[in-house]
Amino acid sequence: MGQYIINGGRKLSGEVFINGSKNAALPILSAALINSGENIIHNCPDITDVSLTLEILKDLGCEISREGKTVIVNSKNAEYCGICQDTAGKMRSSILFMGVMLGKWGRSEICRPGGCSIGRRPIDIHLDAMKELGAKIEENDDSICCTAETLTGTSIYLPVASVGATENIMLAAVFAKGRTVIHNAAREPEVVALQDYLKSIGVQVKGAGGQVIFIEGCSKFNDGEYSVIPDRIEAGTFMAAAAMTKGKIFLKNTNWLHMCKTVEIFSNCGCEIKAEKGGIYFKSPRKIKPASVIRTGVYPNFPTDMQPIVMSMLTIAKGTSIIIETMFENRFNHVSELNKMGAKITAQNRVAIVEGVRKLNGASVSATDLRAGAALIAAALGAKGETVVQNSHFVERGYENIDGSLAALGADIKFSPEINV
Repeated sequence: MGQYIINGGRKLSGEVFINGSKNAALPILSAALINSGENIIHNCPDITDVSLTLEILKDLGCEISREGKTVIVNSKNAEYCGICQDTAGKMRSSILFMGVMLGKWGRSEICRPGGCSIGRRPIDIHLDAMKELGAKIEENDDSICCTAETLTGTSIYLPVASVGATENIMLAAVFAKGRTVIHNAAREPEVVALQDYLKSIGVQVKGAGGQVIFIEGCSKFNDGEYSVIPDRIEAGTFMAAAAMTKGKIFLKNTNWLHMCKTVEIFSNCGCEIKAEKGGIYFKSPRKIKPASVIRTGVYPNFPTDMQPIVMSMLTIAKGTSIIIETMFENRFNHVSELNKMGAKITAQNRVAIVEGVRKLNGASVSATDLRAGAALIAAALGAKGETVVQNSHFVERGYENIDGSLAALGADIKFSPEINV
């Protein structure tokens, strides 16, 4: 387990390239199994979760190669096998192989997925949807087995607009007989990205971005080529980092339309944001304004992944902010770590009250999940003195070379592969 060593107080300036979206790349890579052919995925981030997904594809018999930011997956010789605990236990999104394996081979056996401990993320919605398509489910303490001789298209009504469940249904429905209709579908840009990829291999699918998605079962597919959309959470992370340091940056390869609520909150806090050709110009105010109330929610509302990161910025706002977390019950694990740096945050149940302080101070802190790690890095950049952010493996799940990108903007940040005891 590594750590980031950061000397705060250096103003960020310059241009940063925003990498491809983690949450778009993972389902698209899972979908590369569908066509039994070549899939060229451009702008694919080099992060741990992508590496683990490629390991699963290799175990299934796919040929994998990477050339810079382009990953090539040839699934011509892919064959069924179960997904082992070592891999599934490290990554929540391994569940996305359930739908595509069930549809392609009539069977999927997946160990219960892991990932960040931010709260309950039940997979019952996924399993109920597979049952509606015609699957039989067997569960034990360690694994889930789905089997089906044939999947049949149907109308599926999701009780909540789950991104993972929506994507899993799309991946299975590709192989179902007839039409599948998903009601109350998740509307995230990453769902639209999966639809666009599926279209590239010849699947008839429409409606993503709205609340109803239509998928026609298909038996013939093309080779695929697709460029992954920019990571809207990574873009928001760099915006928060610039705000903490009173900096100004240009975020290249950023689609502001994917992050309207995030942009709105930063603007309300006094930040100057301009959408320009090829990206976003961001400038911090001299003093950050507090946010009266921020409430997380499903897209297009404020994303839960941005909540810890924006909270870091609000620790030095001139006034008091309130954050309501509606998505995950353990999403305030970073509060105690920020308080070690001099923040003044009280959190109870799903409500956090952030009283802005004049400055943060360096401290030794630990990331408890992916976005908590990013939040601590942002806080450290604006803090006085040295901060050590431990548990870098969480951050590496979703950010490609974040220390290098920040250093190029002027930050004093170093990565150490080993923690000094």
